[in-house]
Amino acid sequence: MKVLENISAMRRMATASRIFHPQLHLGGKRIAVVGPADSAFEKPKGDYINGFDYVIRINKAPHSLSESKMPYIGNRTDILFHSFFENNETGGGPIDFDLYHQQGVKFLINPNNCVFGLRAHLAYFKRNTYDDQTYLLPWNFYHRLRKNFADYVPTVGYSALYTALHSGAKEVYITGFTFFKTPYMSDYRDHLKDVDTNQKHIKDHGMHNPDLELSEFIKNYQPRQSFVKLDDALKDIVNTHYGSRSTIAAE
Repeated sequence: MKVLENISAMRRMATASRIFHPQLHLGGKRIAVVGPADSAFEKPKGDYINGFDYVIRINKAPHSLSESKMPYIGNRTDILFHSFFENNETGGGPIDFDLYHQQGVKFLINPNNCVFGLRAHLAYFKRNTYDDQTYLLPWNFYHRLRKNFADYVPTVGYSALYTALHSGAKEVYITGFTFFKTPYMSDYRDHLKDVDTNQKHIKDHGMHNPDLELSEFIKNYQPRQSFVKLDDALKDIVNTHYGSRSTIAAE
């Protein structure tokens, strides 16, 4: 029975999985990448975010979106990067295509095109009978993304940022990313909202390295400052990291 279930899942995965080519879909476009950090609520940017060609969000974002948040972070989700681990504790939360269709999600992307990520992708098809299209990043693109990570796995959020920066986009706006230096927004991962608790959680799991991700993000961001805008919190973090060597212009 288990063999037949595996074969059925592999067939559905082969049928319902495609490769998302960033330059093909995002090249020349204006992109907003909205992360789950509370910094996204410093200013009401909802209309500004909704005005982009594509709005990218992360993991549980569709489940935590509410009317009170929309004036700050908008109400569109065109692209959702998801770990394909559906648990609420450490993963991206339930994959719910009914909800995604309501919010206009066009692409559900598992960025981890590696053994680890493909296992998660296959497990999703074992758990679910959705026939909606799912996507993976190109193998070569993903392995460039994680080139300097050694045994660490890039977070889904970092993968979304890297994808936007390397997509050939005309403009990129980034908000809600502080590399775990500030709390999550409400209703995202409330059990990990305390910064110290979350940092201990990350350290105990040993899978991600936020400081390494920040350094790698800055390396990829600095040559692209002319078309990438950061929210105030992330600008401050970048400037603090590099001091006088990196002065980020205001929006």
